[in-house]
Amino acid sequence: MNVGAYLAIPLAGEALVDPEKWDQKWESMLRGPQLSGPHGPLFCFNNMLFQNRSVPGFTDRALAGYPELLAGTCAMQRNMTQDAIMYFVGGNLEKRWMDASPDERRKHILGAMASVCSKARNLNEARAYCVPELRLSRLRLDGKVFLDLLRSAMIDDVTYIPTKPRLVSHPRWDAFAAEQEARNTTDDEKIALAELILLRTKLICHVLHFTLRSFLGLEAPPLQVTKMHRKQEKGDPTDPTHAMHEEILKRMLGPEAAKARRELEVASAKARISQRLGSCSYLGCHNMEVEGGKKFSRCGPCYVKMERQVLYCSQKCQKADWKLRHKAVCGKPLTFDDISTLPEHPANDQVFATL
Repeated sequence: MNVGAYLAIPLAGEALVDPEKWDQKWESMLRGPQLSGPHGPLFCFNNMLFQNRSVPGFTDRALAGYPELLAGTCAMQRNMTQDAIMYFVGGNLEKRWMDASPDERRKHILGAMASVCSKARNLNEARAYCVPELRLSRLRLDGKVFLDLLRSAMIDDVTYIPTKPRLVSHPRWDAFAAEQEARNTTDDEKIALAELILLRTKLICHVLHFTLRSFLGLEAPPLQVTKMHRKQEKGDPTDPTHAMHEEILKRMLGPEAAKARRELEVASAKARISQRLGSCSYLGCHNMEVEGGKKFSRCGPCYVKMERQVLYCSQKCQKADWKLRHKAVCGKPLTFDDISTLPEHPANDQVFATL
């Protein structure tokens, strides 16, 4: 995000501390002309591109994380669809949701949004890409709006995990994506657009899935979040952008307010990191680390040379991924063409989350 927009965004950690206040801030932003106007998608894209270009190594880290983001979204969307089918057919979901009061629907939707957005900075920021889909005021009043959004995000075949997600459609975003894709020539432009479009669908689907399970009295589904290199998690004080960020905060907010904002940022980051569990990088496996359990092994060359966190739950997965795709990119810079398409893999029948 550019500085002005960045400072206006509610922090991810605020979502759990005070969900109501966090949502009020978001609703105010989503009503504003920058996001709700005709150039909202371009505004979001330019902010994403600004971040890629202003932070050293950010584009490479985005490229490295994209296959996991794509595979995780595909698996999550399949599992959300499986759950939804079961609830529509056997749980009388449509009638129960339509019969619920707006306040009851609001409680579950807000809880879902706060829970999802608190777990990752990029998911929290992705709410800016979901106008009008994730306007709580819109979702709560008419139960049909939520159910229609759910149906639009469900995939057609749940017998396997697809290699491409079903993107949540919106005329403004669809037109922008087609036009911008034709214009993009550099890797930082291509990955900025790809992440923007994918995060939009990922957040909407997570909120739908979390809401469903909350409404039916079930525990929340697991949520896969990329585990970052230590420097990315804690911030590198020697990075010139770190000092630049501190100085910009002081100039725009004043010393005391800047200090308070920075303390909130640090606390929010620590809370997210404490919840963050690694996941296996082999695209045919969706195992995640267990809290308090054994940590997955990582690829040394990628970690040391490129500051990329590539984790494996077993030697079997590491060997399989080496043959499938990792040999070509291990410890090397990436291009968008290297990572933009998921290869088909023999373990495509595995499920990311159990029902």
